[in-house]
Amino acid sequence: MFKNNLAYEASAGSGKTFMLVVRYLSLLFMQAEPSKILALTFTNKAASEMSERIVETLEELESRGELDVIMQVTGLSREHLLANRKKILQEFLNSHTKIMTIDSFFTQVLRKFSLYASLMPDFSTFSSQHELKLMSRFLSEVSAANKREILINLSLESKKRISDIFTLLDEFYIKKEELSNISFTKIDLRAFEDEAMSALSGLQGIVANCDKASGQLQGAVKVESFAELKDKTWVQKESLEYWAFKKCFTLEMNHYLHTIQTTVANHHRAKEQNFFYALNELVEIYQKSKKALYMDDSELSFSDVTSLVYEILHKNDDSQFLYFRLDAKIEHILLDEFQDTSVLQYKILKPLIEEITSGNGIFENGSFFFVGDVKQSIYRFRGGVSALFGEVVEENDTEVEKLLTNYRSQKEVIEFVNATFRDKIEGYSDQLVRKEAQGGYVEVLENDELLEETLTQVQRLIALGADLNEIAILCATNGDGEAIKLSLQENEIEVVTETTTKLINQRSVKALLEYLKYLYFKEDIYKHNFFALISQEIQSISSVDFNKVKLFDVVKRAIEKYNLFEHDFHLLRFLNAIKGYEDIEALLFEYERLDTSAAASDLNGVRVLTVHKSKGLEYAHVIVMDRLKNPPASRSSIIYEYDGIALQNVYLRTKNREAIDRSYENALHKEQKLVREDSLNALYVAFTRARENLIIIKKSKKSSFDLLELDAKSSGELQCERVQKEKKKDLQPLEHKELYYGTQSDILALESEQAENINAINFGLALHYMLEMMSSFNKESIPNAKDMMINKFGFELQVDEIEDIVRRVEMFVENEEVLKLIDGDCYREKALRYKNNLRYVDLLVKHKEGSWNILDYKSSLSFSEHHVKQVRYYKRAIEDITAELVNGYICYILADSVKLVKI
Repeated sequence: MFKNNLAYEASAGSGKTFMLVVRYLSLLFMQAEPSKILALTFTNKAASEMSERIVETLEELESRGELDVIMQVTGLSREHLLANRKKILQEFLNSHTKIMTIDSFFTQVLRKFSLYASLMPDFSTFSSQHELKLMSRFLSEVSAANKREILINLSLESKKRISDIFTLLDEFYIKKEELSNISFTKIDLRAFEDEAMSALSGLQGIVANCDKASGQLQGAVKVESFAELKDKTWVQKESLEYWAFKKCFTLEMNHYLHTIQTTVANHHRAKEQNFFYALNELVEIYQKSKKALYMDDSELSFSDVTSLVYEILHKNDDSQFLYFRLDAKIEHILLDEFQDTSVLQYKILKPLIEEITSGNGIFENGSFFFVGDVKQSIYRFRGGVSALFGEVVEENDTEVEKLLTNYRSQKEVIEFVNATFRDKIEGYSDQLVRKEAQGGYVEVLENDELLEETLTQVQRLIALGADLNEIAILCATNGDGEAIKLSLQENEIEVVTETTTKLINQRSVKALLEYLKYLYFKEDIYKHNFFALISQEIQSISSVDFNKVKLFDVVKRAIEKYNLFEHDFHLLRFLNAIKGYEDIEALLFEYERLDTSAAASDLNGVRVLTVHKSKGLEYAHVIVMDRLKNPPASRSSIIYEYDGIALQNVYLRTKNREAIDRSYENALHKEQKLVREDSLNALYVAFTRARENLIIIKKSKKSSFDLLELDAKSSGELQCERVQKEKKKDLQPLEHKELYYGTQSDILALESEQAENINAINFGLALHYMLEMMSSFNKESIPNAKDMMINKFGFELQVDEIEDIVRRVEMFVENEEVLKLIDGDCYREKALRYKNNLRYVDLLVKHKEGSWNILDYKSSLSFSEHHVKQVRYYKRAIEDITAELVNGYICYILADSVKLVKI
């Protein structure tokens, strides 16, 4: 039976993605529109996997396990589901689906309402803003606001570097909404210091008049300043009726002690208030600096996006209207990995969820569904609150079901995980073993030579025939991962790490960067590096005038001249990545920020990654290695005390304060409990990545695994499915062709190949982009679309080229024949998946009577034969998908006219 308001507690490997797909498909079979289903994940990988699984399941429904579950959920018969699956697939592929990461969704919302934040919608996003630029801007703003003294005092009083203060500012910025209910006041500290010293004076008087006072006692109360007093160990005692004080003890001594304790506690609170008051003042400047930076560079961090979306939707006069605009397009919400959602992210989604769960108006048939596992909550440092799952269940009266069967791991792994965490994680439910999973191997090894033991275990797995790409080593820190990588590489074992997967760390890309450095800096070391990396004899390199030649062209010519391609797809990715750089300086001083990944198919080796990076992944063979170094003391200066999901208070971490401040002591105990939970959850995540074999390597002392009380032992039989190495095929060398990856890349690449004219490519792309940005095909929409086109392509086009594009668009929207063809529901840059190929249609129009029109834009009459083939392909694909009448047109948008050619 379908439940409109449902959550799954999904343990590791329990088929979370399976149930998400079942839920999504059940909605489709129950007549929900794909465009009104919002499915949010936390990684692009998870979003892609979900989309692919939906298509694969529909294509192979009769043989998929999802079929029986969909029958149970929907109450529909097998025959009905199979009879309608083709229609459902067509609707899914033809719809503007909303399966994406939560960051992507908020980015999409911000683009939609960007003018409310004084932004253009073509901004770019990164995991964080450019730190050096931001710090420079912030320090300038601090000076301009005459707040330098506040910043310096903050740094001196907290004994922190400016960069550490910068980190705290970012914390407060991210949590500013949660902190809005907590006020900070500037307080004079001297009154507390004077009161404490006065009480000390009374205590000193008693000691001075005591004949039995020892030298130790006299030394204990000999204090010259308040700073010295608050650090005395006797101040933390409940009574002075102990130690050297005992011989002179009177009840009056305890009175003075309690006065000192109260004033020291009050002094801590006052100092804390002053610290947060100053920090709050600087947060305003920090926020202003961030805004100035993203206004200048159109570059936002994901936290900026979330913050701006919250402000637009909650603090704007038009908030209700904006939510209404979102509501009208969302009737069903599916949330993945809900335990990792931050409080602010939930607050943004909450009005939508409440509308749906209320069951009123258009939401009478709406639904809310989420999955998560509190045991896998490991992102508290990113704002995740594990209590959120339970709070949301209670707030929305959501029914919860548990998924306990593990479909990932073998029996030995599952039983080991159950035995290890059963009494350690609160509310732990044993995972169930499926019948066919009766194998597996688990071993706990104790060896203080961690790297040597890890290498031995990798070699052991390789000797048994394990696939390198199915061996994962999970470690605590990036530094540990680097040490493992070096150890394996020294023994000629290939390794893949987060660093090695970056595009800029691929050998061919490194070579090109050295080449560009030589052209710019003229230092021979770069030339030598370049030729060493490409394994060629050193030769002279001609100078380049970067004022006359575009960076893209320089790189492209270097690839051609030195024959660098050789099937190396990293170079194609690099060419695509640098197309947005205006000049050589922008690339050379910024390339480390390129977060483009290398071509995955070219990466081979043992996977080395941190436990946090392993979340959501799985491997046949997993080695979990202890920390190489002892964990550092808590680096967090601030303790955030939550009551459920509400931020109740904040404290400045202060040594020994818990002995005299009960509220601080309670907050510290809560924090310590959460830290322990974080550690347990991280180990649970690590152990549950293994499908077949799990090997744990621990130190004899101060081990990360101490809280699990693990003994060295093994169970099961270590086996590896031997990988059959495929015989390498003789490959014919490919001719390197200039390629541009993006919308219409397949056509534009052909044009560039023959014409070798990058300007023509940019012109065509800009024309396509402006038409794509038209909110409606009328003259009123031209100015906004023009602005967006200039923002994206302005640096690549001349003024007369921009004017030419605008004239062509004006002709397009004034052409009566065109207007007749586009009279209907218009889908711009529509993705088309057909026979395992992905293409993009410039404009797809559905008319009321059910027929379709395809318009493929062209800016010149060149290559018309290929244009015809392309549109015929689109036409045939859409006819097969929709089983409806489809008309195809090539729309030549020329300098002096618009010509339509029907295919």
